[in-house]
Amino acid sequence: MNAPFHPVSHTWAVLDAAPVCASVWNSEGRSEDCNDAALRYFGLASKRDWLDHHAELSPERQPDGEASGPLFLAYLRKAFNEGRAEFAWQYRRLDGRILRSQITLARFGEGDSEQVVAYAVEQSGALVADAAPAVDDVREQTRLQDEKRTAQERAQIMLDATPLGCVFWDEQSRLVDCNEAVVRLFGLKSKREFLDNHSSFSAVRQPDGQLSAELIPRYVQQAHKEGYMRFDWMHRKPDGEMLPTEITLVRVQRAEGYVVAAYIRDLRELLEVLRRIHEANEYAQLMLDATPLSCNLWNEELQMIACNQEAVNLLGLGSKQEYLDRYYELLPELQPCGRATRELAREYLDTAFREGRARFEWMHQKLDGESVPVETTLVRIPHGDGYIVAGYKRDLRELKESVASLKRLEGLAYTDKLTGVSNRHYFMEHAADELGKLSPGGSASLLILDIDHFKRVNDTYGHSAGDAILRSVAKRVRNTLRPDGLFARYGGEEFVILLARAPLNAALALAERVREVIAREPFEYQGQIIKVTISIGVAMSGHPALPLQDLIDQADAALYQAKHLGRNRVERFRPAEETARAS
Repeated sequence: MNAPFHPVSHTWAVLDAAPVCASVWNSEGRSEDCNDAALRYFGLASKRDWLDHHAELSPERQPDGEASGPLFLAYLRKAFNEGRAEFAWQYRRLDGRILRSQITLARFGEGDSEQVVAYAVEQSGALVADAAPAVDDVREQTRLQDEKRTAQERAQIMLDATPLGCVFWDEQSRLVDCNEAVVRLFGLKSKREFLDNHSSFSAVRQPDGQLSAELIPRYVQQAHKEGYMRFDWMHRKPDGEMLPTEITLVRVQRAEGYVVAAYIRDLRELLEVLRRIHEANEYAQLMLDATPLSCNLWNEELQMIACNQEAVNLLGLGSKQEYLDRYYELLPELQPCGRATRELAREYLDTAFREGRARFEWMHQKLDGESVPVETTLVRIPHGDGYIVAGYKRDLRELKESVASLKRLEGLAYTDKLTGVSNRHYFMEHAADELGKLSPGGSASLLILDIDHFKRVNDTYGHSAGDAILRSVAKRVRNTLRPDGLFARYGGEEFVILLARAPLNAALALAERVREVIAREPFEYQGQIIKVTISIGVAMSGHPALPLQDLIDQADAALYQAKHLGRNRVERFRPAEETARAS
């Protein structure tokens, strides 16, 4: 039969086996002892290494810029004065590895024998060292009884001050003790309250549906057999609040036989962080799916790894997975520029990964063959130790249709309905712009032509014939002009031409060619031969350019002179003094 369990006499052995780094400090700032978990945490071979090198295990400064030595001494003084201190701390092992911990300092002892125990738990919430078999310090057995009692009391205080809850089960799966952290965790008044009602502090059933009353002895026996076990557990506080925890069971040797120490880690804060992360991810996905732009993600191996719902909608697919699986099926073999789609896609992605950004137009193709033009923007985004590229696609179908509609409307607004050439409004707007571009030494010429005796054509052959003549004259003139000539119907039977970079001699030569084209070959309308001639007036402007209306008036005056001199001829504008000399 096992000897009765005495918690105090075995507390230091339990602490030595605990997965919590613990060390003892005096009021002068020197460490006097540590447990085995501290040696494992700092990668030390022995407690002598700890005593010799513990001052080297903190960097010169903490992340906030404070010098580590004075800062730790300040926390130590606070613990000696107030009994307790908690703070975040960054260690650095002798091999250079950085360790971020949460430190709890607790005072114990009285008078000159007061000391502080320091517990270290990783800030991530994970225990700072794996559990190991208990190691009894046999040296304590050689000390005097009063020193032994003092050490045992000190160990009990250290156990009660640890930030992890701890309970003890004997080999018959009976709960025999707990520390003060358990009392604080459940909001109780005493250890006795927990020990007498411990079964009520677990949910009736665990999340997997199994009864807690059946699982507890099974897990305790398994820990007695195997020495170590870790699992999640749902506790319940007296007010009914559920308390998710992580339990670490460690078999600890005592004078005769073993006990199992159960270390309880409160998971509420961790689960709340995970919940917020999950919620943030959900919000991010919702925002991504709700954006009116199609979006997909590429990894550095140029593989598509994700897309949003708008990408699915853009191509009329059923799911995101279908989009990822069939992406290249939804692209034409060649892009509008004539390049192979796959080759060009790789080039754009390489550019984005190398330079951080790329923008271009791209053509998709839906399953029914409909083309989907898009504007694509690729953006490089840091991800883990590398990068991913996000591709945002704006559907251009509506925009291109709007542009086409605007061009059609512009054509209607600027085109003469009868002849199909530009109208007077278009000419006046664009001719003024061209004259404004004249450079020093440049010149521009303007021609006005008028169909001779056009009223006679309408009266003789009818207005339909007159309309046909207007269309045919416009066609012949347009075919005679250079591409850069601005040609428009000015009104009635008058047409106007602006040659933006032509001197007067070149303009007169062109006017003569146009006159000959019209006069040389009669027009035919419904079997009737209709002879038509035109008269042309020419004016020129140098730099600075004349106002457009003045130039038109000069060409019109020259046209009047051509009519006056017998029609079917070309005349240039002559200033008044030149006209007077000629007469």
